[in-house]
Amino acid sequence: MRILTLIALSISLSFLSATARAQTGNARPESSSTLSTSSADFSEDQTFSRFQRVTQGMKPPKATNAPDPKFPDLAPDAEAHGTVVMLVGISAKGRVEAVRVLRSDEPAFETSAANTVKKWKFRPAEKNGHAVPVQVTVEMKFEK
Repeated sequence: MRILTLIALSISLSFLSATARAQTGNARPESSSTLSTSSADFSEDQTFSRFQRVTQGMKPPKATNAPDPKFPDLAPDAEAHGTVVMLVGISAKGRVEAVRVLRSDEPAFETSAANTVKKWKFRPAEKNGHAVPVQVTVEMKFEK
C-alpha cells in the first residue's frame, strides 16, 4: 500500500474557521486536509456533547503531529479521488477521542481517513487559560 503525502499543514484558525495544510516537495498533490472549528449540530449525540464548539475568546487547537494517510486499495471501477469530512473530538490533553464521518465520496477512503486522524496530536484548545475539549471538522482529500 502506498503512503500518501499531505500537501499542506499550517493551521491558521480564526473565529469559527480554520485551515490546515502540509507541504512537501511532491509536485503531484495526492491528499490534503482542512481543519475547521465550525461543526455540525450533534447536541443530542452523547459522544460529542462533551466537546465544546470553538467560540470567540477561545484559543483553538493546533495540530502538532499529523501523520500522512494511506491511499487505500480501490476497486478497479472506483474513482481515484475523493473527499472525507469528519467531526473530530479533541480532548483537553490534545488527543483525538472521537471521530464521526459526516460525508464521504468513496467508502474506501473513510477507514483510511478516520484511522489517520485518530493518530493526530494537538496542542489543546484553551478557554480562560485552561485546556478544554473541543470539536472540529476535518476534511481530507484523496487524489491519485
